[in-house]
Amino acid sequence: MPERILVVDDQQETCELLEEALGRAGYEVACAADGEAAVEAVKSSRNGYDLIVLDLDFGPAKPDGLSALAELKRIDGDLPVVMLSGKGTIETAVQAMHAGAADFVEKTPYMADALLPAVRRELRAASQLRKTRELQSQNVALARERDYFRERMRQSYDIIGDSAPMQEMLRLVEAVASLPRPVLICGERGTGKELVAAAIHYEGSRADGPFVVVNCAAIAEGLLECELFGQEENAFDGAPFKLGRFEIADNGTLFLDEIGNMSPDFQAKILRVIEYQSFERVQGTERIDVDVRIIAATNTDIQRAIESGSFRPDLYDRIAFQVIHLPPLRDKKEDIPALCEHFIARFAEEIAGLEPKPVSAKALERLAPYDWPGNVRELKNVIEGALCRAAGPEIGPGDLLLPRADTAETADVFPEKVASFEKSLLLEALERSNWNQKRAAAALGLKYDQLRHLYKKYDLRARRP
Repeated sequence: MPERILVVDDQQETCELLEEALGRAGYEVACAADGEAAVEAVKSSRNGYDLIVLDLDFGPAKPDGLSALAELKRIDGDLPVVMLSGKGTIETAVQAMHAGAADFVEKTPYMADALLPAVRRELRAASQLRKTRELQSQNVALARERDYFRERMRQSYDIIGDSAPMQEMLRLVEAVASLPRPVLICGERGTGKELVAAAIHYEGSRADGPFVVVNCAAIAEGLLECELFGQEENAFDGAPFKLGRFEIADNGTLFLDEIGNMSPDFQAKILRVIEYQSFERVQGTERIDVDVRIIAATNTDIQRAIESGSFRPDLYDRIAFQVIHLPPLRDKKEDIPALCEHFIARFAEEIAGLEPKPVSAKALERLAPYDWPGNVRELKNVIEGALCRAAGPEIGPGDLLLPRADTAETADVFPEKVASFEKSLLLEALERSNWNQKRAAAALGLKYDQLRHLYKKYDLRARRP
């Protein structure tokens, strides 16, 4: 899309001359007869203007160009304005520059030749200024995101569990946290690979630097190169400038989650960047140097992937300075009570009015035989759902939603579920009737004596506000 220029001059022949010269140079040109018309054109333009060519003198009947310049700069302080004058002096030029003009060109028969270089120069400067402002805006947004995420991670990366597999994993995290070498984290889905990566970053020497996360499985490979390495602005295909994650993670840590999803060809590009800590942006030629620590993660069998040819052995050698294997939940079930307590406390903090409740011994017995294919993440979802459903003072077996085939259900599960459902119906009816028991009984189709019996059976008096 050509850059748009507004020529402002009360002499029609000057407007036609500059419109023709700037048009031949590839610009889209519009004209205005005076400063007031220029201000109105800028205000009403849908796409705006990239540069204004503004006459200094519109005659005694109109405000001069300096007044129009002041109003235009008030509307858009970054809009470049090149001033024209047929009787320019050093004083007027200085005055115009102080008022915000980008350049000053005298009106002569050859003014188009003098104007074109000034226009090109100021448009380049304006483009660079926009890019700088965009980068500054991105940096501010990224800094806010970084600070928020850093604080969240400082609060969240407490890794729960005292089992032997967890203690061994924590020992490795402490050992590698401050070593300037890549780490590979292997584990099934839901085992907390990102949590461990954050712990390595925030416990290490780069804790004050950025911690940048890229889920390689969630981004199409055609877009992943731009996401990681960034992209130069390209006027031919309209591609905008984009800062890559490697640059954003400079002096910090880049976490490449699900690195096993990359194709072998793309793995070669990543290998080179990790090896030399330099790269070029997409559609760019400038070499970018960074200082980034890589932490990678995968839920695939990496050795089998190497044998099948889907994962490059040289990339594995480069990122596997230390390999940390996260144990699945089925191998550390002794950590389930502590994890449940942690998830309940955190969920009650997040949801206003949600009362934390302990998990009953029978409910814990029901959790134990389950294999947990979704690991800790699945346990978190099960416990949060159970806390929302629990009508009694604690979470019972009937509040847990688990696949029946994997839970070795006991004979008391059905009564527990019936009781939980009864309590929830009673509580809902009582709350809607403002705890008037006769109205609640009528709403449920019960006799008053029946409701009184259930009210005492489930000790609902303790639930009344």
